[in-house]
Amino acid sequence: MPTIHYQGADLFYRTGGKSDAPAMLLLHGGLGSAQDFAAILPKLQRYFFVIEADTRGHGRSTRGTAVPTYAQIADDARHIVQALGLDEYHVFGFSDGGIAAYRLAARDERVQSVITVGASWHSRQLEPVREMFENLTPAFFRENMARQVAVYEALNPQPDLDTLTADLRRMWLDISASGYPNERIAAVKAPVLAVRGERDGLFSLSDLADLHSCLPEAHLMNIPFARHEAIKEQPEILWAAVKAFYVLVL
Repeated sequence: MPTIHYQGADLFYRTGGKSDAPAMLLLHGGLGSAQDFAAILPKLQRYFFVIEADTRGHGRSTRGTAVPTYAQIADDARHIVQALGLDEYHVFGFSDGGIAAYRLAARDERVQSVITVGASWHSRQLEPVREMFENLTPAFFRENMARQVAVYEALNPQPDLDTLTADLRRMWLDISASGYPNERIAAVKAPVLAVRGERDGLFSLSDLADLHSCLPEAHLMNIPFARHEAIKEQPEILWAAVKAFYVLVL
């Protein structure tokens, strides 16, 4: 099982697809794992050298000594890319992974394109969900995200839902410089495709549209018949957008 040891954590990653194709790094959502991309992974592997990474404390990665933040997720991802010796790569992030993808692309000129699904980008977008985040408990996750909890407890070498819940609550409410990219997202120079499900209760249509205030050239898509997990719920519609995007990018 390939891992990279960094800041006290064993960071799991797995590669697949075409070894001579452009590289694509996948960053999953909170309480998720690389399995978040399962519905679209076989298609991505036809065209890319795909790196699936589990965030510290998630999936098969241990938590380590660093406090998980969006800045830390981006730093961990950059460390994996560096260890693999990639000169350039594309990044595809879902939810928390998308937020980290923006941070990563804003600082790493090797990033050639960014796709995000259900990814907030500004701390002001917290307000509609702040109370829910403030009251997160392990019991809430067990009741409302039972599948994700079961996968986490089956995969993780050191499962600790109490600690993970505290880490996610802190990260989701983080309005410091280590949190949401905010206006710093304007530093992203790579092409961007930002996607949400039309019934996503965590990331509104107006929040998606506001991305043009900082990234006026970004491509925006609102996927019908999908909620937050649009990758799983409407993979064919998403894949059509991904293919169209890369006709422009590659």
